[in-house]
Amino acid sequence: MLTNRERVIQLLLTTSQDLAPNTLGVSAQFISKKLAIQRSTVSLYLNELVRNGEALKTSTRPVYFIAQSVYEANPQRFIHLNEHLEQQKTAQTAKVDPFKQLIGAESSLKNVVNQIKSAVIYPPNGMSCLLVGDSGVGKSYLAQLAYEFAKREGFVTGKFTVLNCAEYADNPELLSSILFGHVKGAFTGAEATREGLLATAKDGYLFLDEVHRLAPESQEKLFQYMDKGTYRPVGETKAVYESNARLIFATTEKQNIDFLQTFLRRIPMVIQIPSFHHRTKQEKLDLIANLFLNEAHVMHRNIKISAAVAALLVNAELPGNVGKLQSIVKLTCAESLLKQRDTTTSLLIKVADLPLDFMTNKSQPSVTGNPILINYHDSEIKEVAIKERTKLFEFATEIIEITQQVGSDDVSRQQYFEVTARIANKIADFVSFDLRRHRDGSILEFLETTIKGILGNFYLDFGINRFNSNSHLLALIVLFLNDFEDDRQVADLTTTLVQLQQQFGRRYNLSTQLVQAIAVQLNLQNPELYTLFIFNFIFAQQEQLIPIKTNAVIVTHGYSTASSIATTVNRLLNGSVYEGVDMPLDASISEVVSELKRYFRTINTESDLLLLVDMGSLTQLAAMLEPHYDGKIAMMTNVSTAMALVIGQDILKNQLTTDRLKKIAVQQQPQTKVVIPVQKAKVILTTCITGIGAAKYLQRIVTDSTNGSIKIVTKDFYQLKQNGLQDPIFDQYNVKLIIGTDDPNVKEIPYLSVEELINPEVGNRIFLNAFPDMFSQQQLTKMNQAMVRAFTLDNIAANLAVLDPQITVGQVEQTVLILERSLGRKMDVYLRISLYMHLCFMVERIVQREPNLDYHQVQQFQKTHQHFIQITTDALSDIQHYYKITIPVSEIGFIYDILNSRLDLANLD
Repeated sequence: MLTNRERVIQLLLTTSQDLAPNTLGVSAQFISKKLAIQRSTVSLYLNELVRNGEALKTSTRPVYFIAQSVYEANPQRFIHLNEHLEQQKTAQTAKVDPFKQLIGAESSLKNVVNQIKSAVIYPPNGMSCLLVGDSGVGKSYLAQLAYEFAKREGFVTGKFTVLNCAEYADNPELLSSILFGHVKGAFTGAEATREGLLATAKDGYLFLDEVHRLAPESQEKLFQYMDKGTYRPVGETKAVYESNARLIFATTEKQNIDFLQTFLRRIPMVIQIPSFHHRTKQEKLDLIANLFLNEAHVMHRNIKISAAVAALLVNAELPGNVGKLQSIVKLTCAESLLKQRDTTTSLLIKVADLPLDFMTNKSQPSVTGNPILINYHDSEIKEVAIKERTKLFEFATEIIEITQQVGSDDVSRQQYFEVTARIANKIADFVSFDLRRHRDGSILEFLETTIKGILGNFYLDFGINRFNSNSHLLALIVLFLNDFEDDRQVADLTTTLVQLQQQFGRRYNLSTQLVQAIAVQLNLQNPELYTLFIFNFIFAQQEQLIPIKTNAVIVTHGYSTASSIATTVNRLLNGSVYEGVDMPLDASISEVVSELKRYFRTINTESDLLLLVDMGSLTQLAAMLEPHYDGKIAMMTNVSTAMALVIGQDILKNQLTTDRLKKIAVQQQPQTKVVIPVQKAKVILTTCITGIGAAKYLQRIVTDSTNGSIKIVTKDFYQLKQNGLQDPIFDQYNVKLIIGTDDPNVKEIPYLSVEELINPEVGNRIFLNAFPDMFSQQQLTKMNQAMVRAFTLDNIAANLAVLDPQITVGQVEQTVLILERSLGRKMDVYLRISLYMHLCFMVERIVQREPNLDYHQVQQFQKTHQHFIQITTDALSDIQHYYKITIPVSEIGFIYDILNSRLDLANLD
């Protein structure tokens, strides 16, 4: 026997095959009558087929459908339908919303987009608006989109003209001339009359960026134009010019100190643009991915962004916002391209490729996501997958799978409830404890108030005998869906909802009415998905209700405090025992009573009532409640989760008595315990893959370089790698850092390689994080110099035959310092070590009167680099005097080549 869905598909297929050429298709009403199935159910099935690409749908009224397979088999046959589809396609193309391409248009920028659209469509000629935001947030891009929207909607036909007022801030007369135009002879050099941008932008938009740099005189002229649509060019005293150019302004100034108040009053729409830091995680990932995609298009190469890089960029607070992010992405790709020349492989973007100025003071973030893969053939990246969205659709799939089994031999109704309750609890745990909120708390509070009101109104119709019914938790779930839903189609979602409607009609109806009410407050992409989750929540909560004799309420001050305790204890008791009533911090007792009276309207007031409150006068509260409640009222102060749990167990057993309450009150005394941690010595571990001997060598260098201020302990590499944090050494010491030649991968302990150790850009940052109270920046600089000297000295000592390494290295160190100052160039650690080695061996060669090395084109070098030769000779003067030697120009040529390979010396001479 066919299911209703299969019957609908079958009839659509056969009817489509029999359609006449002059018809558009078959209606839902026709199928409903033929099969005796509700029209709403038929529409659900048909729309699902459209979403899955199995049917076509017209935009007419009524709507007509045709099987996709039938149409594709012979599209020329359906003449009338083809004409309609072509018109429909043209109409849709003409009305494509340019804001669709804006990342965040449906989330953090939704209000911004709506304000801009309102300004565009406002009659008769739009409203002037001011975009306010930090540098790089996208004000210019939004202004461009506003123009494109206005043009597509038919409000403008002219051009989009841009003027950056900051470029002419030092010449207000010229700026005024550019903006308003001038007449011949208006000023020196005005040899002809010239139109201004107000005339150029006629029938279009004029965008004035950095408008706060506009002189007060020009602001006055502009607000006269905004009032009357007229203006006078510079030098014009009689004629008045007209324009209908629309105005958009942008500024980075939030205090409005550079604006005339008369000017600001004429800008009715001021729109705040959020910074990159305040965008949602999804938007940040999408922005990052699309910026890397732009670079992939330039390089014609696929890109793989490591999860660590994505995490660092997502969590960054960028002073230049998206503009700065774009610069970082470009520099990162350039650095990575330099290291990975093989164009046949994907370009792997690693943390080491990020710009050093960006990485300064950055700590390693927790990495939980996957790498982002960029295909340069893609024209755009609509959305980067994130774990929260993945989790959302995993939950949806779980609910759908168990629902499809309910009523079968495999799953009984009781088993269905048990599984549904487990899923509901998993969702509750996720939104309460694992989910990082992207919304302002006021939105959650507002939505929770809305849900409370809806549930209270539905009490008589649906028999829910709990006032709040975990409304705080339900609000969290709704915002979770709103943050992470997308337009993907969920398999079997429609058929599952039809099944729920048939088997659990009353609770399904409550779910749909809740969704309809929520849709008034939030934009819902997929209302069916909300219905599924809300039904799951309501079904689990309602089935858990146990007929108990005591109504129990927790009342506390503060947002969601009572709700949180009530929800937690209800979960632990596996039943709906408590309601939470959250009151503002400054709420009076009369306000508490008013809220409780609303709750009384939803319960049997002849049952016992227990109030657990945080503070206040019980005598006064009891006196004010007594006239409004028929049953016995008991109250306790200083409510806690532990107290509510103990009392809740008695309520579930219907064993709560006055004596029992008094006994619990005595038992619930606060306990005190002070824990004094064992102070373990802070140490650095040194380890080496080649053996403990090399680790001891590292130990000596680090100990000497830190003047013994930090205890250094050696550890066998393979033991450390195998044991990890379980190694006994972590019980003995507080290990702050591991230094070695290879990473033993001990979680939670920072690792510093030997190369990073002598690189101050990396090493200093890691040392400061590990020992923030022990080192200043100056001490770290000295320590780094000592380490470089130690490494260099050991290498030189093993190779110098005549000279004293200690003396020679000290002399060379001073020479390099003088060179840095004279050249005005800071050498990195690797260049400094190379120079130390070269200069030491050069001095020994000259002292031993070995033949000078031949330098190519020494005469040309001497002619073109006299300034460098003089600087280097002066820097080497102490060495020449000490050893009574003369360093020839050919040797200085080699020094130039070493420096020029790492420093830009092109403009030195």
